[in-house]
Amino acid sequence: MGPVIAAAATGTAASFVPSLLRKNITGVLSEFPAAVYCGAFVGMTAPTVAGNLSFIIFSGFIAGSFLLIAKNIFNGFGGKLGTIAFGGIALSSAIIYWFF
Repeated sequence: MGPVIAAAATGTAASFVPSLLRKNITGVLSEFPAAVYCGAFVGMTAPTVAGNLSFIIFSGFIAGSFLLIAKNIFNGFGGKLGTIAFGGIALSSAIIYWFF
């Protein structure tokens, strides 16, 4: 399975989670599909950029932090999740380049 199909399958599966788990006490599950799909975009990074799984995990953590910060920014505009994923990958690459 290619990275695009894998990301699409991940996003599709995550979109059903809020409806499957009806007991949504805090409303967090409504944000779950977007966060998973942003993580899927991080996972689509080329192997030449992401040398190992720890890089993807680190980048996903940074992208998730960006997603929390930008929760109410650019609502209604397309490309928000991909841009956040790119920012997480770019910052992760810069940190690894500068410090390691």
